[in-house]
Amino acid sequence: MKKLIVITSPRFFRGEEVILSHLFDEGMQCLHLRKPDSDANELRKLLDRLPDACYPKIVLHDCFALAMEYGLGGVHLNRRNSRTPDGFAGTISRSCHSIEELEQFRKLDYLFLSPIFQSISKEGYGNGFETETLRLASEAGIINDKVIALGGIDLTTLPLLRPFRFGGAAVLGALWGNHPSADQEHSILTQYKKLQAWN
Repeated sequence: MKKLIVITSPRFFRGEEVILSHLFDEGMQCLHLRKPDSDANELRKLLDRLPDACYPKIVLHDCFALAMEYGLGGVHLNRRNSRTPDGFAGTISRSCHSIEELEQFRKLDYLFLSPIFQSISKEGYGNGFETETLRLASEAGIINDKVIALGGIDLTTLPLLRPFRFGGAAVLGALWGNHPSADQEHSILTQYKKLQAWN
C-alpha cells in the first residue's frame, strides 16, 4: 500500500484542530477535509487553527474557493461539487462507485473507489464489489496506483486489499469512531500509528 489517506469526521468537534495537528506531526501526508453540512466560515475557522505548513497536505471536499485562498493541496470532486475551480493548480481527485467511473475519470490525479467493504461510518452502505470484479479490474490495470480503496477500511480489512493493485486506502470510521472528542486524542493517535504501520 503506497498511501494512507485520512478523511475528517463529517462533524466538527472540540479539540479537532489539536488532534489533526498531532496527526500531521505523526507523518500524515494527506488529509481530506470533508464536512458536508458545513459552510465556508466553519471550514475557515478550522483551517485558521491549523499550522500553515499543513495546508499543502489538505484536500477540500466543499467550498473550493477556500482551496485557492489557503493554498491547499487539492480539491475532491463529488456529486455535490463536480467542477474544478478555475485556475486551481493543486491535485484533483474524485469519488467513484463503479469500475466504469474509474475508467471515465482516469485522467484525474487519483480516485476513491467505494464502498469496498461494509462501511464503518455509514450504516447500511455495504459492499459494492465482488472480489472477482476487483481482481479483473486490477489485472486490466483499471485498479492501479491512482485508485484509493474506501469503505470499511480498518486493521482487519487492510490485508484483504493486498491481492489488488490499489495505490492506497482511505480511512474514516476506523480512525475517528462514531463520536470523536478531544479526550480520545491518545486513542486516535495510537490507532493512526497502527494503521500507518501496516501501510
